[in-house]
Amino acid sequence: MPKKKPAPQHGRKGSACAICKGIPDYKFVETLHTNERLPEEVKQLLVIGGYGLYGSEQVRKCPTCGTYYAFLHDHDSESGVGYGYTDESIERLTPEKVLDLIEKTLKSTRRAIEYWSKQGEAGTKRPDFLGKHQKEFKQLEKERQALCKQLDC
Repeated sequence: MPKKKPAPQHGRKGSACAICKGIPDYKFVETLHTNERLPEEVKQLLVIGGYGLYGSEQVRKCPTCGTYYAFLHDHDSESGVGYGYTDESIERLTPEKVLDLIEKTLKSTRRAIEYWSKQGEAGTKRPDFLGKHQKEFKQLEKERQALCKQLDC
């Protein structure tokens, strides 16, 4: 089982928002072999973009106060020969850190759009995947512009 990461010392502590007050600055849980779970409030966060799987963090945002989070779900079955694990984490982000994550996510979304744009139409899910990534790209870009305005970048 992987070791827990130390909690980062950043983000807005002690938010009075009804959603964010239930989410710690950082929380890591192993869900496959324990009953520990992320707080229920995490489900109320809006997904801005990113996969949130296997090392690719997902950008989430509180619909009430606008606080940003990085969400990650990681599963490894150890190819059926080991103990395996399923980890989840949530981390409250500073505006500077979320801007970095959004820019990283924009790059991977742009690559996905390029890939699906080149795929043939017959018998594929191309229109679905292409549309999903284009919508995600627009949302990420909107958030990036708002953050740049706030941070004067």
